[in-house]
Amino acid sequence: MKSPRQGLQFPFALRTTGWFLLAIAAGALFCAIAAAQADHASEYDVKAAFLFNFTKFVEWPEGSFADAAAPIVIGIIGDDPFGDNLMHMIEGKTVQGRYLVIRKERFGDDLRRCEVLFVSTSERQRSTQILGSVRGASVLTVSDIGGFAEAGGTMQFVTEEGRLRFVVNLDSARQSKLLVSAKLLALARVIH
Repeated sequence: MKSPRQGLQFPFALRTTGWFLLAIAAGALFCAIAAAQADHASEYDVKAAFLFNFTKFVEWPEGSFADAAAPIVIGIIGDDPFGDNLMHMIEGKTVQGRYLVIRKERFGDDLRRCEVLFVSTSERQRSTQILGSVRGASVLTVSDIGGFAEAGGTMQFVTEEGRLRFVVNLDSARQSKLLVSAKLLALARVIH
């Protein structure tokens, strides 16, 4: 005769295995980033790796994309500090079944067409206006401008104790209807 517990073991094992595999993937991902930092990679090489990996740990709401084949658009507004590094990093790769493309944006463009928007430090004076132009849209805004997350940006790169870290403004993410993975939040400094 089967005990009632035997019927519960298989679904529990699947959940446990799924979380374990996700934890391994997240750990490997961020170990690679840490290794890049240790090898004295340029600051923007490391930021490019973070930006690429953010797309793996953020979910956009249904209806955010024109169709099932639409790419994840990473917009860069202002001076492009990544050079070709970000483009080479994402070339031919897919995230969540979608290709990634980079689009150079200018102040005044429709920035809501981006899923990710990196606001360069050259746009410091206009960052409040840029954030206002995407308010309510499902755009993951990222920058290394001081105070960006506190001003309503979704993510901000910061240097703490000589290491590159990031801040996540959870209220901003929620207002943009973005779901940030708990695994990513565990690595971030979270503000509201």
